[in-house]
Amino acid sequence: MKKQTAAAVTNAINDKSEEARKDALFEIRSLKKDLAQLEKELSSKKCEIEDPAFDLVHSAFEIFRHTQVMAENCKLTVQIDESLEKASYKDYLDSKGARILKKPEGWHWISPQGEMHFLGESGETQAAAEKLESLISKRKKPAAKKAAAKKAAPKKEEAKETPKKEEKKPAEKK
Repeated sequence: MKKQTAAAVTNAINDKSEEARKDALFEIRSLKKDLAQLEKELSSKKCEIEDPAFDLVHSAFEIFRHTQVMAENCKLTVQIDESLEKASYKDYLDSKGARILKKPEGWHWISPQGEMHFLGESGETQAAAEKLESLISKRKKPAAKKAAAKKAAPKKEEAKETPKKEEKKPAEKK
């Protein structure tokens, strides 16, 4: 549910950024036209200027405003992604039974054998999740190797008991 909400918010932010980008491009084109008009008026001998200063400043301000919106939206998107990532680490820790304790302070996990493992400080959810994952993966690997070794052993014994028939090679001609 969190991912769906975050995706909807991110899409809305991206739509606003796209709108701001289009508006900024429109203002840039408008500013180019105003600058060309001003250049034309200043280069003529008549020197009749129709007060373009307001249009120039207004266009520049609008470009600034739209690009500022785009930059803020980009920052918001990054913050949403980071928050979602932190939440996924916390969800992982919660799903595996890890808890934040007050004494001793920090993330802790109690293994099925009853051993308590310190995973990390309260604010370090990513590091705690990674440490928990390594602890869980270490516990699973040795058990898998022992089972594989037991299954492989009977096959080797059977191979030793039944000798292979040697193939006769044809005589070489000289």
